[in-house]
Amino acid sequence: MSRPITVLVEGESDRAALAALAPRFGIDLDTEELTVSVIGGAGNFGRAIAEATEQRHRIGGLYDEAEERFVARALNRQEGEDLTRQGFFACRPDLELELVRALGVAEMTALLEQHGDLTTFRNFQDQPAHSDHEPLDQVRRFIATSGARKAKYAALMAEAVPFESVPEPLAGLVQWLWSA
Repeated sequence: MSRPITVLVEGESDRAALAALAPRFGIDLDTEELTVSVIGGAGNFGRAIAEATEQRHRIGGLYDEAEERFVARALNRQEGEDLTRQGFFACRPDLELELVRALGVAEMTALLEQHGDLTTFRNFQDQPAHSDHEPLDQVRRFIATSGARKAKYAALMAEAVPFESVPEPLAGLVQWLWSA
């Protein structure tokens, strides 16, 4: 009998992206044996890993590159060590930019237009605080301006990204789930 799996993610947008992407790869996240837990920030990896381990779950997850120290410490590893063997995958620098890069600015602009946010995005781009940034970074920053927008677009991007362009951390996590 296989052990239950807990996938730890920092926030709702991470869960939304995984929930949108998993079915495309034939993974049913609604099974009793697989739980995706939002831990509310990287500082909570230690507690969440300890709890899942105590329940005898296999554990994996996604984290932002800047938060690696929390994951490494919780897994009794050194920062900079390859954590993928333990089922943890770093987004460089974060999941939003991974997905925006995978889709590209043109596809993201079309997605924003399709969901009624293009005018708001264009106004955002024109603001002095954002006008000097590259378009890729502007899209990422715009998406991250609200938690609801971040989760909404994480799911939409995960649904839209071509299979061959799925960002490495998401592809790695999906592969890890297949092998679990």
